[in-house]
Amino acid sequence: MNAVSGHWDPVQGTISVETDDISQIKTGITLPAPVRRFLPIAALAAMLWTFVQGFLTDGFPFIPVAVTTVLFGAFIFAAELENEDGRKTLRRVRLARQKGWTYTGKLMERVMAYKTAWSSDGAERRAQRVKSERARAVETLVPELTKLQVGAFMGAEFDGEFWGKSTKDDLPFWMAIGAMQMEAGLAADKSLREDAHGGKGGFGVFFSLLGAYRIGRKTGVRAVIRPENLVNRGPLDRDIKTESVQFNAAFNITGTAKSGDENAVEHDILRILTPATQATMLDLLQRYHNVGFVVDDDVLFFMAQDRLVGKNANPDRIDTLLAGIAADFEEAKFAIKRYVE
Repeated sequence: MNAVSGHWDPVQGTISVETDDISQIKTGITLPAPVRRFLPIAALAAMLWTFVQGFLTDGFPFIPVAVTTVLFGAFIFAAELENEDGRKTLRRVRLARQKGWTYTGKLMERVMAYKTAWSSDGAERRAQRVKSERARAVETLVPELTKLQVGAFMGAEFDGEFWGKSTKDDLPFWMAIGAMQMEAGLAADKSLREDAHGGKGGFGVFFSLLGAYRIGRKTGVRAVIRPENLVNRGPLDRDIKTESVQFNAAFNITGTAKSGDENAVEHDILRILTPATQATMLDLLQRYHNVGFVVDDDVLFFMAQDRLVGKNANPDRIDTLLAGIAADFEEAKFAIKRYVE
């Protein structure tokens, strides 16, 4: 049985969490990527065939309906056979135990909500699954990293959280992770069909990792360093600039002062973004698809969004990379911490 542990939490300040119980979870199997890719596409194609056949002919489309039923049944059976949710929990709990962390996916689970819909027959209450209060609170915490932004982030969906401490300075950290399947087989941009780990193909998994590290020293600012995009270029390019042309081209830099002295904002943010810090952030940008940072006084938030395709198009790969990703972004914290010390 797992014990309840108290942790620093960027949303609530402190939180008591119990690692998920995995004693009753069935392992399931990992289906080959071509099978996972084929079944939903084939089922949707068969459903479209049924609609077309029913529209063009007067008779009942027996064969299309039968094929659609079989394919959707196979899709549902494959999902049960694979038990991805169960395998995901097993992997993450084992990782948490190995590292001395705490993990749960329960706080991010969608909840049932009722919405009033109007029709010709009057008002009707409809049930639907919506994001939990915890998930919404996480998005509100750093909207600069979690909300959909053209040319920057795709918006984040999370399904699990970790709490732990750094092995280097014993300061606490928190991470939220989420993943979804992606299809880029017809993408015009060839880079979308490749990942940073040697995988190539049109089918894969897209994941978001949001983390928060305690720096251990106050910076006095809230600095936002997120991907540069077309909206902020040209005449609208008015963000804070460093001495690095490469860094300015990669990131948009804005911020506010905790003291309220807006005249000191640019000076204080540039002091945080030392050449070493910039080099670390640029290196992370090269290694991952999309990255951004928020320095909120004594906390460093980071977002990494990346993809795994081809031979890596398996959700299992995300969790095998998780500890390494966390360690990579912790280097950005140490770069800032060295400045404030």
